[in-house]
Amino acid sequence: MALGGLYGGRIREQWLRVERRAMPLPRLGAGWAGATLVHISDLHASPIVRSRYLHQCIERVNGLRPDFVAVTGDFITGPRTYARRVADVLAELAPRVATVACLGNHDYGILTPRGLGSARGLADYTAERIARADVFVMQNETRTFWRHGAALQFVGLEDYWSGRFDLERAFDTVRPGVSTIALCHNPDVAVRVAARGADWVLAGHTHGAGPQELYRLHDRLWRTREAFFTAGEYVLPAGRRLYVNRGLSYGRRVLLNARPEITVFTLVPTTGPRGSPVR
Repeated sequence: MALGGLYGGRIREQWLRVERRAMPLPRLGAGWAGATLVHISDLHASPIVRSRYLHQCIERVNGLRPDFVAVTGDFITGPRTYARRVADVLAELAPRVATVACLGNHDYGILTPRGLGSARGLADYTAERIARADVFVMQNETRTFWRHGAALQFVGLEDYWSGRFDLERAFDTVRPGVSTIALCHNPDVAVRVAARGADWVLAGHTHGAGPQELYRLHDRLWRTREAFFTAGEYVLPAGRRLYVNRGLSYGRRVLLNARPEITVFTLVPTTGPRGSPVR
């Protein structure tokens, strides 16, 4: 609760970072060229991360007037009541097209989903409440959107640690030859997800922090094997891309100097080799 005082008033511009990037996509149809996608992650609605702060973050997202909003999991940290609260927050999102999402490890239980703190039925309950807020929660599923005859598809994975992660099922209905953006909470699986055909993989989970001596216990509970996937953009095999969002939750930020983040992507067709930035 000690950090709560930092957020007693309006969000300070210098604290919530807004990253703006191009998202080059092969096979991107003209109907989606120039569309915008806002990526947020790790809201962690809880006694620590208060609804007032999250409402302000959503207001900021809406001010960017995106076509899509993508949320890569960890909506809550706590019991079911926070699923209802975060759904009320997400209901305020107003993208032109849709909000798409996947779940994170905390959405299955307070700690790791397979161990201490797991809660039976919490993930499905959270997904159902968020769906009521007009969010497409993809649990090993694909969603395709059309504009002026051009298709754009999103794939959403269940969390890697949940025991329900199913790469084959998630990509089973992917349309060949269509630009594909995948959502997975934990960047550990990004290389595998990209290898199945995702042009871009959007993730969260790390809060912008790599393994640090001060957080040995945290790293044992929420271990990330690919420790170099901590924040920002990475080139994967075959020129595919990963982006790891630092999340909106403000826990641990002062010590780790990893400010909460909203990422704004502009979709652009590639003109060179896969993944080459368009200049």
